[in-house]
Amino acid sequence: MYAVIMAGGKGTRFWPRSRQKRPKQLLNIVGRRSMLQQTVGRISSLLPLQNILVVAGEDHGQEVRDQLTDLLKENIILEPVGRNTAACIGLAALLVHHRDPEAVMVVLPADHLITEENLFLGALRAAVAMARRQEALITLGIRPTAPKTGYGYVEAGEGVGTAQDHVFYQVTSFHEKPDQERAEQYLKMGNFYWNSGMFVWQAKVILEGIQRYLPTLYADLQKLNGFDDYYQLNTEIARIYPDLESVSIDYGVMEKANNVLMLPADFGWNDLGTWASMVEIWPKDDQHNIHQGELIALDSRRNVVYSERRLCVLLGVEDLIVVDTEDALLVCPVGRAQDVGQILDKMKQRGMEQYL
Repeated sequence: MYAVIMAGGKGTRFWPRSRQKRPKQLLNIVGRRSMLQQTVGRISSLLPLQNILVVAGEDHGQEVRDQLTDLLKENIILEPVGRNTAACIGLAALLVHHRDPEAVMVVLPADHLITEENLFLGALRAAVAMARRQEALITLGIRPTAPKTGYGYVEAGEGVGTAQDHVFYQVTSFHEKPDQERAEQYLKMGNFYWNSGMFVWQAKVILEGIQRYLPTLYADLQKLNGFDDYYQLNTEIARIYPDLESVSIDYGVMEKANNVLMLPADFGWNDLGTWASMVEIWPKDDQHNIHQGELIALDSRRNVVYSERRLCVLLGVEDLIVVDTEDALLVCPVGRAQDVGQILDKMKQRGMEQYL
């Protein structure tokens, strides 16, 4: 069994804490350890450290190494440019398959919060057991607790089997982020689950899926097959990666394949996609404000506040996000949290790279 942790995201919607040089997964958004460190620590109870691979951006290579000093250097794979999840997963699957042609691999994003670790590990054990038995592409679906519009959804069909007392379902279809009305319909129907972006499969099975549905990407990745020398491999990655097809594994493979199964799960999952996500994580005061740092709130309700150094005072405001860092201040409505990334586009247009 291997684990592949995808740590190449930009975390733009957590600006101004998240920056190009130190994106969300490298920050201690919740707790003392970074999101990446928590993800590695969580999975390390299931398998040895030498079987954990991390795929990250080349710009963050040194920071990743500094945070994961116990990981083998050859297990930290650096992408010279981002080429979405299909390339990332395909590359990792190729490396895992080279080490063990029969290996099962777990694929996890580096920046998700999980509060019920025992339930999470139990779900992974069940998914690994099913993946060993059946040549399936398994995705973990999160039982929805509310009609969220910020998540993609997985529609479950018939139950197809069990492993370790967990029931697996055939996936009928994947659905993009819905509007509010459709999200409410999904919740009522009962067979729609949030798409967690967590997967379990045999390395050879996902490679077969990429070969079938993304043949150009597969052919290009094959140029990296068979390299045992770490430095030679990285040289070849740097050479071919910029020209790889950029597509998500969901769109490129999962939505097209007919061997996709889903394991429903409930282990306190949150993808921490925006500052608004912290409403479910940080404690609330008596006016339902949540905050990190010193805050005085008078006649102010349902605000999200992060302040690194200064006292933040709110007077007569509601439903705002306020993030105060050393060199930048963000103020926006909670309902616009998804749009924070647009600010970075405006900064690029104005040549304000020092704030990116």
